[in-house]
Amino acid sequence: MSIRIAPLENARLKLSGDVEDEIRLSARALDDGFAIAISDGTLVRGSYDSWLEEYRFAIVVEGAGITKIGRAERGDVIDLAWKIEWISIAVVTDTRCPEGSETHRTQRDFRSVTMREWPLKRQRCAPMPRCAPRK
Repeated sequence: MSIRIAPLENARLKLSGDVEDEIRLSARALDDGFAIAISDGTLVRGSYDSWLEEYRFAIVVEGAGITKIGRAERGDVIDLAWKIEWISIAVVTDTRCPEGSETHRTQRDFRSVTMREWPLKRQRCAPMPRCAPRK
């Protein structure tokens, strides 16, 4: 009951383990960065370094599972030891959070109106107001 997210060439991420799939990232996701939300509560920030041609991941919120970030040929690899029900990926500039949230900024509920979830479980969230800009 685990999953691995590893970078592939041509702006793709490979999901393996409980879920087997490839995710193609948009050019905007590569430029602006992307957020990966996982059903156990884990939130990961991803970015692509075009100079080094590598993906970098950082855990923003730790969920219930044990998350490890390692290195591979094309950048970081995420290993998550937990049962996964869904994974959602959104461009960072499209992420949303509840208006007036008092929660620490790294623990807000990030959602996107244009999210895609794996495996085949699709869900659309109601649009939420944008968060106030960070100071």
